[in-house]
Amino acid sequence: MDINNKVKEFANFIKNTNEFKDMNKSKINLEKNRNLKKQLDTYINKKNTIYSNYRMEDASKKIMQLNKEYSDFFNLPSVSNYMKHTKQFNSMMENLYKSIEKELLK
Repeated sequence: MDINNKVKEFANFIKNTNEFKDMNKSKINLEKNRNLKKQLDTYINKKNTIYSNYRMEDASKKIMQLNKEYSDFFNLPSVSNYMKHTKQFNSMMENLYKSIEKELLK
């Protein structure tokens, strides 16, 4: 068995899930608007900076404040849609990781 072939099969399986397709479609739609894409990138950079520069307790407070600042942005339909689909995809992936771990521990 060639592990690289199995990895490709697994990646193709994931790409064919509704969660991945919906997330990807939402991402493409969001990226059509350069301003929204730039705002999202700025938000992500700020969030990453907070997580890398502060202890977890302090970071949580700062992230809450950042999210308040971006609340109007997150309520825009294309952004909201992207965030929702990304969350659904991440949940699916988390469940896959849990299933893999369960199989490895059998």
